[in-house]
Amino acid sequence: MKISFLSEGDAANVLTEYSYCLNKHSDIESKSICTIPHPFNYTIKHDYNINTCNLNEIQEVKQWILNSDVIVFGEEGHPLEQTYRTLREFSNLLGIDLINSGKKLCIWHPGSHYRQNSQFYNEHPLRGKISKHLYAFDLYKLSNKGLNDLPFLVYNYVNFNKKELISNFKNKLKLKKKLICHIPSNPKTKGTDIIKLSTTTLPDNYSFFSTTGISHPEAVEYKTKSLFYIDQFNSIGTYGVAAIEALLNSNLVFCTLHNTHEAITKLTGEPILPFVDLGTTPDPNQINSIISTYANLPDKDLIEIFEGIVQWVGEYYSPKGIINQIENIIK
Repeated sequence: MKISFLSEGDAANVLTEYSYCLNKHSDIESKSICTIPHPFNYTIKHDYNINTCNLNEIQEVKQWILNSDVIVFGEEGHPLEQTYRTLREFSNLLGIDLINSGKKLCIWHPGSHYRQNSQFYNEHPLRGKISKHLYAFDLYKLSNKGLNDLPFLVYNYVNFNKKELISNFKNKLKLKKKLICHIPSNPKTKGTDIIKLSTTTLPDNYSFFSTTGISHPEAVEYKTKSLFYIDQFNSIGTYGVAAIEALLNSNLVFCTLHNTHEAITKLTGEPILPFVDLGTTPDPNQINSIISTYANLPDKDLIEIFEGIVQWVGEYYSPKGIINQIENIIK
């Protein structure tokens, strides 16, 4: 089985990291092929960036796609068009009519573009040519919710050890000053202003740090040091890859979780996500109260909470869990 993951830049590196996981831990062969390099300098790179490929590499890409059994393409922030822009761009670049290629096609709707234009995509004239339509959890509620509409875990690859996750969390609890981090990719959409207002007063043994505009490896370094991570607060979205990444670096993660339970129940059978819900009320005092409640818990209670989270993550975000999800999509 061969899979091509196609996108413009793969905004949160999700498709690229799925591809990496499949190659490393399964018999499925895959490649992440984008038109441009990723701006955040992720450790795991695209296999190809078309705009920087030489002629030989272009031929390699073309042959790989022609030999693929499945194509998963991301439709990221494109103008509303009667063709899917990602497929059209790759078709034009490689001289392949992908929409009529006979390949099994899956579309990944990752974020705000689908949220703002869901009806257009739900009624898209080429929708019937797509085998599976994949959605971030908070977007699934906007879909047609048909048999081919599936929630899709946002994901960054970490081959974690559950015992190490818990051990690292316990070690962070021993620090005299515990760190709460918020490192947004986009401060406006992540609710950074209200998060900063919500963290002006904290228990004495906690401090807050926030920055933006840094590289992905730098952001990960901060997450290895923090005990709590605030992913985002907003009235429309939900958790992103930064939340998963923080969790897999032994953080208790806080974020907005509204309207995700239907999607997670469809995927896992239970309306449970491994994060602390900040709600949707834009009240700094209320958000502060939620964070402070956890900050004031005894260490043994925090450890018990985190151990439960790790069990959930081990089932769904381990390489085995990710491979199971992809196999369910492509079967």
